[in-house]
This record gives sequence, C-alpha cells and structure tokens, in this order.
Amino acid sequence: ILVVDYRQYRVLTFDSIYEQSGYSLEKPHSVVHEYIRIMMLVLGFANPGHITLLGLGGGSLLRSIHHHLQKCQFHVVELRAKVFEVAKYYFDIPIDSRVKYTISDAKIQLRAALDASTDIIFSDLFDAYFMSPIQTQRKFVSECYRVLSEDGWLVINFHHLPHVRSLFFDALIEHFSKVFVCPGEMGNYILFATKSKNIDVNGAMKKIIKMETELSTPFVPLFQKLEDLIP
Repeated sequence: ILVVDYRQYRVLTFDSIYEQSGYSLEKPHSVVHEYIRIMMLVLGFANPGHITLLGLGGGSLLRSIHHHLQKCQFHVVELRAKVFEVAKYYFDIPIDSRVKYTISDAKIQLRAALDASTDIIFSDLFDAYFMSPIQTQRKFVSECYRVLSEDGWLVINFHHLPHVRSLFFDALIEHFSKVFVCPGEMGNYILFATKSKNIDVNGAMKKIIKMETELSTPFVPLFQKLEDLIP
C-alpha cells in the first residue's frame, strides 16, 4: 500500500499503475477521480437514509457523500484492516456515529445483512490489478436486490462491462426495473440498477447541479452521458 503526495493531491495505490483513490489537499470534499464522480450521479435520483459501501480504498467516495448528505447513515465494508488504517491516517475519512466500519469480506456481509436494510449499495471491489469476480455473479445481484430498500439503487464500478447477453445481465434485468451505464475516460464503466419504477430525470438534473456547486466538482457533463440499457 503506497501513499504518494503530489503538489495538489494525495493518492493511494496498491503498488501498481492504478490509483485506487485520490484526495485534494486544498479541497478535501471535491472528487479527484472521474469514476467516483460518475458513481455519485446516483444521488440525483435517490434520497438515501442509509448507504452501504463495499470497498473503502482511500475513502474518496465516502468522504464526499458523507459531507454532502448530512443526515445519512453509512456502513463501510473493507476486506483489509491496513487499508482502513491508511485511509484513517492519511485520507481524513469521517470517524463519527454516522459511519460504521466493518473489516470483513463483502460476500459475508451481504449474506448477513437484513432485507431492505439499505438504500444504496456502492460496490468498488478491486485489488492492485483486478476487479473482484463477485461483482459479476448472479448471486451478488440477487443478494444486493434483497438487501436494498423498495426504491434502492445498486452502483458498481467495472473495469470491463459484462456482456449484455451474459448471465449477470440476465440477473440484472430479472431483478431491477431500470439499468443505466456511464463510460469513463479511463476505460471503466459505472453501472446503475434500481428497483424504482419512477425515474425523475429533470429532478435529478437539478440535484446534480446543486451537488456540483456544493462540492466544486463537475457532475453535469457526466450525467448527460448516462445510457438507459432497459428503455
């Protein structure tokens, strides 16, 4: 685990060419990496009271949404205790009564979670070079669906998007009402799946604009790239 300081921001990397997390030293609540900004687009559609994050990294996503959603509760699941320690010491992750941290395997925590117990699941499960295969499994889709609330959202970061005719996509379409995807400039894709049947795009844009101003981070151009995979 390496922490590297540049002139304006700090990064976390697992000793590879990939940066796992970025942290602006001047604007700690802004979002350095594009894929994190894309994942946050879900906040245009949802009004969560509870969010689950599978994978912590340097805590970029957690730090920004914790600041943006002042009344929301969070459960963060991280496999490696050392990653949590580094994030706490070097990346200023929030330590307060609104955030519960669990050092455990995401698969185990999903199985143990209660039905309809969270409003958004963010899944960003990677090691130094590869994505965890759990993120492309049918069982993962069905467990997330079970744990999500009535209008809940599942958000997954992929290096390579599974094929639309795969068993994974079959499971998504079987369980969720709407599925969106947004490509990133670095070649990854963020997938959004929701149980909600009522999607207010105009209302979402207004919330995205507000979030953009509050966090000094560009979101609108990314929101305009969202593609509906179940028209």
